[in-house]
Amino acid sequence: MSKNISFTPDLEKYLNSNSVENAVLKELREFSFKELGDVANMQVSPEQASFLRMLVKIGNYCQILEVGTFMGYSTLAMALGLNGNGKIITVDNDIKTTKHAKHFWNKANVSEKITLINEDGLKSLQKFKEEKFIFDFIFIDANKSEYKNYLEFSLDLISDNGLIIFDNVLWKGKVADPTINDKKTNIIRQFNDFIKNDKRVDTTMISIGDGMTLCQKKKNLK
Repeated sequence: MSKNISFTPDLEKYLNSNSVENAVLKELREFSFKELGDVANMQVSPEQASFLRMLVKIGNYCQILEVGTFMGYSTLAMALGLNGNGKIITVDNDIKTTKHAKHFWNKANVSEKITLINEDGLKSLQKFKEEKFIFDFIFIDANKSEYKNYLEFSLDLISDNGLIIFDNVLWKGKVADPTINDKKTNIIRQFNDFIKNDKRVDTTMISIGDGMTLCQKKKNLK
């Protein structure tokens, strides 16, 4: 018998109320919904933000790459988990949304830890590969149709003990409904099947927020 519980709106509200959310993080999240309406649901949930911050803190990760900045909410959450020397490079080609991020990063006193690059994610990843950048934590929350390509680059950019995370792998639950076969849902399904069977990585999928897949490059990978 499954031990999973039904995730009701009341339970989601309770979970969020018990997730650690910095005051500036909360202000940024509320601002994003005021500014963008339902579009703001593109950003990670409060419990995901808390999870990311804790992963960064526990892993003592120092060199973080984020592909998909949006309003800078997840960026800020991870920055709050960094140690004194930690840095984040975050990439997003949408200037309209990322323009708001720096205000809140400054307000939280973490702006010196964050470098924002406004360009296409794959273009930046190619540059990082050519320049032999190495990161110990990579968070991917961008164009879903490019997830496989992001993975290929990430495997070249991640450190031996580093962690790669992909967001939105449950796609609002649509991936589990065989009657739903729109293009975006099928893209996520295909990626989930691909990474699950990829012999180069160890993976686990968790049902937090819209679903996250955590993966680590296998030690014997050449």
